[in-house]
Amino acid sequence: MNLFADRIQWLALLILLCFVSVLLLRSQSGASYPTYILALVVLASFPAWRDAFALPLIRLVSVLLVWLCLSAFWSETFDLREASSVWIRALLVFCFVIAFAECQLRGQLQNWMSTAFTVVGAGAVLAAIINFHVTNPVDGRLNGLGQLDTHVIAALVYGAILIFVIKAAQTTTNLAVRTGCAVIGLLIAYAIFLSDSRNAWASVLVGVGTYALAHYTKDWRQFAITTIALAFILLILLATLGANEATRDILLPRGDSFRFAIWTETWEQIVKNDGLIVGLGVLTSDDLIIDGTIFGHPHNMYLALTHQGGLVALGLYLGVVGMTLWTFAKRFDSPDAKLGLGILALALVAHLLDGHELVDKVGDTWLLIWMPVSFAVGLSWTPGGKYYD
Repeated sequence: MNLFADRIQWLALLILLCFVSVLLLRSQSGASYPTYILALVVLASFPAWRDAFALPLIRLVSVLLVWLCLSAFWSETFDLREASSVWIRALLVFCFVIAFAECQLRGQLQNWMSTAFTVVGAGAVLAAIINFHVTNPVDGRLNGLGQLDTHVIAALVYGAILIFVIKAAQTTTNLAVRTGCAVIGLLIAYAIFLSDSRNAWASVLVGVGTYALAHYTKDWRQFAITTIALAFILLILLATLGANEATRDILLPRGDSFRFAIWTETWEQIVKNDGLIVGLGVLTSDDLIIDGTIFGHPHNMYLALTHQGGLVALGLYLGVVGMTLWTFAKRFDSPDAKLGLGILALALVAHLLDGHELVDKVGDTWLLIWMPVSFAVGLSWTPGGKYYD
């Protein structure tokens, strides 16, 4: 059979090109071209996937995206061009979820995509490490290439790629392949270390730990109990270390990086402008000035969603996350459920301290949030408009 002889294989190739563009192209517009083609292919094949709307998760994703788009109309400054851009980005996100979920239904193809992500990610990480040592940045922190031009975002995406690498090593008995995966894993860990981002260090550790725990536990109940126990122990440990000034300075050499001040100011703006329920609108600026320094966003995905669409948007997003986790729980024996759990755990922790645009052009949120959601959609999707309870 000829490679890429059917629509699903073309979708897989376009998805891979989307992430290659993110990793290597500095122009966000340039990186977006594959996503436009992907969306056109998906929209042109509507009859093949319209049964997806029978899935509660797809319906909830649709409502979340539409709500955030509608919030443009009550933003502080409404601009038709910017509002149209938000609607287009939401459509691109939706088409990506559908496309990836369709590819997820083709198990063999999914394995091919995992291998491709591993290889492409390894090349991008190696290039970033070389660039770091050649340019010797003033702040001494590794930034990624392409769209990953900040140390935090780069390290988080590299962490997700690390989980793919671990999965690739676990799904083969070939010693050479496993050795290669081990080398790639060490390179990624080194790049994450060079980012000097405490958020990334902690989030990647949680993501990899979650994936490893899911892989080695026999069922969802054992996984959930073990996870809760380990989380409790970790919180106690962090509280103990944080209470000691010496260890606190080691853990957080830059203090809280103005996080509490940023969050407090953002929350006060939301409440003061009566945006608690429906938000201030996706087009309303969330720039803040703290001690003479301009901060471009709330550095917290959950607070950013509240700023944009209020508690309604936050509730819808938490609903999407909860339904995704519930799907993974029901399909816990699936390798893709375990992979999705690891990546989603990484993102949910990381977004406590960073993240601000859930609906955006192709970038880190597509990999960290929308890909796990796509896994869940694919795991619950069956032909004929039916879904698994």
